[in-house]
Amino acid sequence: MLFQLPSFFVFLAVFAAGLALCPRRLVLAYVFTASLVFYAWWYPPYTALILGYVAAAWIGGRLVRAHPRLLPVVVVTVLLPLLLFKYTDFVMTTLEELTGAGLPHLGWGLPLGVSFVTFSVISLLVDTAHHPKRPFPRFGIVAVYVTFFPHLIAGPILRLHKMVPRLSDIRIDREAFTANAGLFAIGMMKKVLIADPIGLWIDGVITEPGQLGLIEAWFVMLGFAVQIYCDFSAYSDMAIGLAGMFGVAFPENFHKPYAATSMTEVWQRWHMTLSFWLRDYVYKYLREPLGRVLAILGTMAVSGLWHGAAWTFVVWGLIHGTIMMAEALTGHAVRARQSRGLARAGFILATFLTWAVVTTFFRAPTLEVAASVIAGGFGAHGPGLLPADAPLLAGLILVTLALHPLDTINRIRSATARVPAALALPVILVLVAGCAMIAAGRPQAFFYFDF
Repeated sequence: MLFQLPSFFVFLAVFAAGLALCPRRLVLAYVFTASLVFYAWWYPPYTALILGYVAAAWIGGRLVRAHPRLLPVVVVTVLLPLLLFKYTDFVMTTLEELTGAGLPHLGWGLPLGVSFVTFSVISLLVDTAHHPKRPFPRFGIVAVYVTFFPHLIAGPILRLHKMVPRLSDIRIDREAFTANAGLFAIGMMKKVLIADPIGLWIDGVITEPGQLGLIEAWFVMLGFAVQIYCDFSAYSDMAIGLAGMFGVAFPENFHKPYAATSMTEVWQRWHMTLSFWLRDYVYKYLREPLGRVLAILGTMAVSGLWHGAAWTFVVWGLIHGTIMMAEALTGHAVRARQSRGLARAGFILATFLTWAVVTTFFRAPTLEVAASVIAGGFGAHGPGLLPADAPLLAGLILVTLALHPLDTINRIRSATARVPAALALPVILVLVAGCAMIAAGRPQAFFYFDF
């Protein structure tokens, strides 16, 4: 069920009406059931997997609280579905290429949200094992923590101890409703009006790029940098806005990443809940045996592999890790962050262009395609031609970058809250309805649904 389609708004209206009528003691059970319905809309059999994660979080959490030494065993158990669904065929394909032997493949579709749910459950287990004296919440809280529909498919990645008081008081939050509806509307516009048109054009050229010239290659690289930001930050805005309408504060997931002065700072602003998860549950454990610098590389390699079971993602993660290692060794990240004026603008521009080039590996279907596009961007295939959609693409890219300094959840909610609800809500309703009609004619899944 896509947030931007009319079917979701039918679900949302029914959910809100039921929540308003639901007795307080049954709210968690109601939200849990509704979230399972939301997930089952995609493919009902995989609902059993989500229920398995709920059971693993509840039973595993209580187990590691009583016996912290069992944490590694429980974490590996929780990782098994992710490894099975996401990486088995990748490993088999890689072995086939290395050995030439024909190996069996599962061919199973990746369950939606499995990576995000796995990380949320792991954070619950690790935090519980490390803080065994902290009260462990009741089953209803754990079940909703795992399945709450706004974040179920693509995050933000939550932390249980921060969410317990918020999930205990799910309701229609009338005071914060308008501000969060405005945030939802902004996310919807970023997805439908910016990310989707750019993505449709890139889809038509990236699969069969041939010899893209300099102009087309840069439209691909800059366009995808804008697409992936507007697509994923849109989902985060919509998820945070939805949760906020019901009294639940989700953590910020993006904070002007394209205003960063170094790649290190980008990852402190981009998909922040994942970055902090990797810092707390991967980097800290790698730092002692590997040292600070190599731990950065190892963490980014894990990040790349988490994003996708393909060598393009592994290379993408390793390149990021290598750049961040260099920034740590030279002190560049600190100097760039402290810079001012033209020097700061130069660092921001260089960081964004570097991000755009490296992110080509994230989008390209193969390493060869990524290398071809990047080579084209540096003139290997000549100047090329101006795309027929160049005015639209350039306009969307420039508008996004120009408004980027204003694109934070607090600024958007504050601006919306200053408008009387009687005026703001009709405008929001028109914007959302218009975007839903456009999306219904060309439905495009969120890019991160594949992860």
